[in-house]
Amino acid sequence: MLRIVDELAGPGPLRICAHAPADGDAGTGLRVLLIADVLARVVELRGRAVLVGWTGPAYSAAATGLRPADAEGDAAAIAEALGGPPGVHLTSGTYEGASSACLRIGEAALPPLDGLDPLAVRLLLLGHAYEEPVTATAGAIGEAAVTLSRWRRAVAHWAARPSKPIPADLKATARAALDGRLDTAAVLRLLEDLETTAEVPEGAKFETFSHLDRALGLELVREVGTV
Repeated sequence: MLRIVDELAGPGPLRICAHAPADGDAGTGLRVLLIADVLARVVELRGRAVLVGWTGPAYSAAATGLRPADAEGDAAAIAEALGGPPGVHLTSGTYEGASSACLRIGEAALPPLDGLDPLAVRLLLLGHAYEEPVTATAGAIGEAAVTLSRWRRAVAHWAARPSKPIPADLKATARAALDGRLDTAAVLRLLEDLETTAEVPEGAKFETFSHLDRALGLELVREVGTV
């Protein structure tokens, strides 16, 4: 099993190559790029620079909060543009060209996304282990949008309270989940439990949600200052 800290540590930037499927499977392609985005965020949180390349069909960088690719094209063009071969590949199938680490991403069947919140799509997909297939409905994406809205209001409320440090046990649990296997679903469960517990000060809830959102990319602090 890929361990981010143990297997992707090293000098210089980490080069990531995300291979969106070329068969027009937009849901799976979007998921491959999403997991590459989260991987980049987690590695950057550990203090290492990251460069990301995409092969296959292009997607809007604005979709589900993806940051723009540093390079696009075939694998050889990406390696040249990024200054060296990728250290990790992400693909929905078997990538024969990888002599380094490779994550296989499960398929994602999505409904038409017109009129749906793209960050709610991101939340729904991150609620599943990256290797498991996901079938999403418009209703499920709508429920995810409700959760996002509630969390953003809560974070805005907590932001007005005295700041408190992130509880050490929560920080360690979240870091182990992300570093071990990009277990975003475990991190989301942690946030769900934290939202309603009375044992953690509201200022610490704010710091925890805002810190972990740097990996999740859900714009949870969007409404801070508006309430």
